[in-house]
Amino acid sequence: MFTGIGYTARMLMVIFGAGASFDSSPTYPFGTAPPPGTTDEDSYNAYYRPPLARELFANRPLFIEAIDRYPQCKTVVPRLRAPAVISGQRSIEAILQEIEEEATTYPRGRLELAAIQCYLQRAISDCQNRWQNTTRGITNYLTLLREIELAQKVKEPVCLVTFNYDTLLEYALDTLGFKFNRMEDYTDSLAPFRVFKLHGSVNWGQIVENEIPANMNLGHSPSILSYLIEHAGELRISNKFVLCNQLTMGVADGTPVFPAIAIPVEKKDQFACPQIVVEQLVQVLRDVSKILVVGWRATERHFLNLLGNKLTGLRPAVQLYLVAGSTADAGETNARIHSALLNNPPSSFFDSGGFTDFLESGRVKLFLQS
Repeated sequence: MFTGIGYTARMLMVIFGAGASFDSSPTYPFGTAPPPGTTDEDSYNAYYRPPLARELFANRPLFIEAIDRYPQCKTVVPRLRAPAVISGQRSIEAILQEIEEEATTYPRGRLELAAIQCYLQRAISDCQNRWQNTTRGITNYLTLLREIELAQKVKEPVCLVTFNYDTLLEYALDTLGFKFNRMEDYTDSLAPFRVFKLHGSVNWGQIVENEIPANMNLGHSPSILSYLIEHAGELRISNKFVLCNQLTMGVADGTPVFPAIAIPVEKKDQFACPQIVVEQLVQVLRDVSKILVVGWRATERHFLNLLGNKLTGLRPAVQLYLVAGSTADAGETNARIHSALLNNPPSSFFDSGGFTDFLESGRVKLFLQS
């Protein structure tokens, strides 16, 4: 149990979406031109920058390599990188919802979905590693965490909710001395912070209960993962989550594991995290007084339902501050949140300059001091 600090009726919650990692570098904000003489002119923008949801299957070299690792998903890649998806006219969540529904009657669809989970784990893992090398860990996540610490006169709990698969937030916390040695550390050992990672992580696996053939080498994770994909229709994946080496996903401590990655679909009704984490989150919602949303589009209905629950959700008139990449994005996110919080509408404020501008302008200080 979390024993670092007691709960009060004054609590900050920060919700991170894909836009936070996309705009996570103050040194290389989106649109930055590569230094003169750079051979890979897209390395600072398209190829290494953490993707937005619509770019998850974009035609990037790193992503192509990941697709080649898990060819079972190639059958649906054209739908996931169609111009209408890349442009935002159709949501990638809607396309993945269709693929998930098809899999209920189409056996190959189970293999496709399993391969997509493995692809997402590998693509985001490789992408974030390159991005970390580019940014050297100097990120907006790190700056925001310092600003939160600085603004605290007394140690009040801070809930960090993230829907991102990457570990940029964990890396920033680690830089500040908060360590992740076991799954429980996310919510129990980082006072004043608690991290609620609801859609899984590139370094999380779920124990597979199926027996692996005796002639397979449990030391060779790629072949184990390929076997699990090919037998997706028969997989028994447990509810036990473990920390894994993201580069050797498929095996953890000699045990087969499957990537704990939630495929982003429109009607998802469960999270990719231990159930106790969801229960712990529900327990603190009534104490939340301020919410900072960074780069989150508020399309996760299951989470919105938790926030809007009349009995256990947020209190009315919580202060909501939205940081988005444009006024249109902020307005759409605000509309989705308000439609879900009819019982407890928040008091909303917009910021359409993005994560980097929010920090560099000093508006973060005004928000935290308000």
